[in-house]
Amino acid sequence: MSASPAPRTAASPTRMIELSGQAAHLFRFPAALDLAYEYFCDIPAVFRLLPDALDVRPYAPDRYRLVVGATDGHGHSMAAIFDLAAHHEPGHSISLFPADDGPPVSLPGMVFAGALVAEARFAEDARGTSVQYSVELAMAIPVPRVLRLMPAAFLQNLGERAMEFKMSQMIGGFTSNIAADFRAWAEQ
Repeated sequence: MSASPAPRTAASPTRMIELSGQAAHLFRFPAALDLAYEYFCDIPAVFRLLPDALDVRPYAPDRYRLVVGATDGHGHSMAAIFDLAAHHEPGHSISLFPADDGPPVSLPGMVFAGALVAEARFAEDARGTSVQYSVELAMAIPVPRVLRLMPAAFLQNLGERAMEFKMSQMIGGFTSNIAADFRAWAEQ
């Protein structure tokens, strides 16, 4: 998996920090497999439960754009854009892969592309349904001008630690949000 870094020009070289991360979680729902699968098929609703998800919406059939926002700690806003293609194996799995056909981006602040691969695998047992969820992401983040004088190794190390923290925060928030959201959704 690779991210699409911002183009570089001779007039304005851009330093980048290459980051990646992965996480996995096993969800258990006291519900039939078809109900759990139906819930996860609403990809925008599920991804809106991610902490720091600014927007997620379809832009074509089985194509979605996820925008995740953050700050760099110095008051600069950033947004990672993940264009995704979905593949469904009804009752078995839902997979998301990077797509390269997303619409143009027009957001303020520092905006960069990322690549995300995710999979939800469904299994039913006597107590309900388990969903093995895994996600991998990668991105190339442009170094803000104010930080460009810092050594590259220091910035890379700082970025990697921030990515570990962010992945942990995102999966933790996603886990608690999805459990409550699924209960509310199933009761409707």
